[in-house]
Amino acid sequence: MFKSAPFFFLWLVGLSGTLSGQQDSIIHAIKNASETEPYTIILNKITDKCGINLTCMMPYLQVLGEIPTDDKVLSIYYNLGSYLFRKGLINDAKTVYLSGMKKAISVDKNHKSLFNFYSSLSNLYYLSKVVMADSAFYYISESEKILESNHLDIENYWKPNYNRYLVYVALKNFDKADEYLEKSYSFLKNSSNRMQKGYVLFTLLEATKSRGSTEHFKKYLDEFITFKKSGNKELDINHLGIMELFTDKAEAQKLLEESLKRVEKAGKPVQTPDARRTALAQIYKEKGEIDKAIDQYLKILNYPGSKGGGIVFRNALYSLYEAYKSKNQPDQAYKWIEKYIALEDSMSNELFKSQIAEYEVKYQTKEKENQLFKQEIEIKNASLQTRTLVALLYGLSLIFFTVAVIYFKNVKFKTQMMVKDQEIREQKIKELENSNKLLSLNSVIEGQETERLRIAKDLHDGLGGLLTTIKAHFSSIQKEIQQLENLNFYNKTNKLIDEACIEVRRIAHDMVPYSIKLNGLTGALEDLKEGIEARGLPCDLDIFNAENVQLSEQTSNMIYRTIQEITTNAVKHANATKLLLQLVFHEKGLNILVEDNGKGFDINTLHNEDGMGIKSVESRVRYLGGKIHYDSTQGHGTTVSIEIPFTNEIMANQNDKI
Repeated sequence: MFKSAPFFFLWLVGLSGTLSGQQDSIIHAIKNASETEPYTIILNKITDKCGINLTCMMPYLQVLGEIPTDDKVLSIYYNLGSYLFRKGLINDAKTVYLSGMKKAISVDKNHKSLFNFYSSLSNLYYLSKVVMADSAFYYISESEKILESNHLDIENYWKPNYNRYLVYVALKNFDKADEYLEKSYSFLKNSSNRMQKGYVLFTLLEATKSRGSTEHFKKYLDEFITFKKSGNKELDINHLGIMELFTDKAEAQKLLEESLKRVEKAGKPVQTPDARRTALAQIYKEKGEIDKAIDQYLKILNYPGSKGGGIVFRNALYSLYEAYKSKNQPDQAYKWIEKYIALEDSMSNELFKSQIAEYEVKYQTKEKENQLFKQEIEIKNASLQTRTLVALLYGLSLIFFTVAVIYFKNVKFKTQMMVKDQEIREQKIKELENSNKLLSLNSVIEGQETERLRIAKDLHDGLGGLLTTIKAHFSSIQKEIQQLENLNFYNKTNKLIDEACIEVRRIAHDMVPYSIKLNGLTGALEDLKEGIEARGLPCDLDIFNAENVQLSEQTSNMIYRTIQEITTNAVKHANATKLLLQLVFHEKGLNILVEDNGKGFDINTLHNEDGMGIKSVESRVRYLGGKIHYDSTQGHGTTVSIEIPFTNEIMANQNDKI
């Protein structure tokens, strides 16, 4: 996972191969960039010289890192990472994006650039050989937090939702993918950005077509047609839905001809093939094959299922007029335009006749209604007594039914209230149990810390002092008994006492890291990093925005213990060659990322292990009100991400240090 080499090492390698004792002209241009040497030209110079060689690019990235951060500097990081991404160098692109992300985090105003880095990193993780969905979703969530915290235009929310669509497609969860694709388009529906809107809308067309969702496909096809027309691109309204799907006219002609052959062979299709014949005739007209076009229009007119008054039928008449006119055959052209006009006139006459017939029917209906009214009066008089009796029985039945309904509703309401009361009581019991568990956990953790402090104090003040006294007495014995030195017994014993003293100090430090009291959490983590590297594992530690945050000593101890346990597992079990610790403080909380490139493990067996390390980590995170996520694949390393919200309980007084 984490395969990028340290910047300083790559810088030395690249510098020795490119500068040859003289200052590189590109580095000089970066340091002296101005309007006469814009950053876009510098970017082109870097890619022209280095191609896709990241080692060659590293000296220039090093110089960029020393320049005050602005949008132009960040754009070079972003475009250089995108350049490597397009070339298929996923890990190299990730290295450049992470460098740009760190530089963007160092300043608060570059929210848009940080949003772009998070979005691009999410794409890299889902495009890996093994889809790392958790990491992809992590950076997608971070990009959404940028939009929320900085109140950026709501239209920008299309991007994280589209990225989620891509991840779910990679996971072959198409139902979930389509859900986020439609959500992405909802933010662009009224957008003036035609490039983004057209891109997502066309993706929707492809997705709905490939899923066989006819209803959704038609809906978005209509929107796509309207979208294209709004761009001043004329479309023939009669051919929409057919021609628009075939960009290759030769292929379209072939498919339409085969389709019509199948229709003619079948005899009676479910639908008339008028639309397909119209589309095929249009292709013939564009190719100059007028006779073939005429043949299709005639087949439309002569087809048994054609509607003489339909718009397709009338358009076929008019198209025949245009076809013969283009062939310079005025007699035939006049014949078909005359039929077209006659049809239009006849349709007008039919409309007039239908209106007259409608009024005649209304008159006759009125006469019949009068006769029926007379008969109805007679029937009413004859059956008045019967209806009165029926009404009385109906009224009594209605009263009985109303009383029964009220009774049963009352019973049902009481039953529902009893169920609700039971649910509320059970919920209160669960909340009380959870509260007791949290109090118990707090007591256990505080007890552990108190016991650690006592043991460390006893080791340091008791056993440590005793060993020092023994060493002093042993030194005095050496002066008196020369024979001990001759037997080399003194040197061996003295060495063992020294090792015991060192081990006592180490155990005491591990039990209670005094650097937290002296230098705060940051200093303690620096000591932890040095300890890890002393054990042979290279470690990078990045802490952002820590200077303005103050945590309580108990919280600092909790965070330190959590990171210490995770790194201990990595050192002992991961067989890693690189370790990354990253802490990002922000207004709402703290994000912790621990990443190694070791052998990884199967997450499904995570909680089947008997060891207390994982349980201890999760207990501490849960105590702090945080969340922990594991992302690991065997052979591809492990990423542990932790989110801890800031609450009044975990913040420190003004006099405390982080």
